[in-house]
Amino acid sequence: MSLSRKRKRELKKLRSHAQDVLNDQKVVLDQAKHLMFEAGVQAKNLSNEHVAPRVNEAYETVRPTVERVVRNIRRVAAPAVTTALISAINTLDASDNPRAHRASQRILQLSNQAGLKVKKPKKRSARKVIALSVGLAAAAGVAYTLWQTFRADDELWIAADDSE
Repeated sequence: MSLSRKRKRELKKLRSHAQDVLNDQKVVLDQAKHLMFEAGVQAKNLSNEHVAPRVNEAYETVRPTVERVVRNIRRVAAPAVTTALISAINTLDASDNPRAHRASQRILQLSNQAGLKVKKPKKRSARKVIALSVGLAAAAGVAYTLWQTFRADDELWIAADDSE
């Protein structure tokens, strides 16, 4: 497709005009970038002069309350965390895996470094295990005796029903 001279001149003029607009846009964008940089510097200065002192004052006002709440949370949460750590240490020590034993020692060390007073739990002695077993057996015997006494097919209960 061939273009006439008139169309070629118009296209050349249009291309030249488009290039001028593009150059103008580059200048405007460069000026906008410089303006944004200066606005950032001014915002930082205003923040340092006005906002930061007010935030520091507000922080100093609420700091005692925050510290008291943190102390209370530590006081309340420490027993629960200690119980969980003791349970984890017991579980790891109960296994025969040497890596688990080392992990339990590491947990104990880290918890003591964190300020939690976690003492390594004592192992159950044979006396305690035997006493617990005897107690459970006695409770089972009492429960069985009660069940035998009050079961529904007992003749005494049936006889009492027939007399009515």
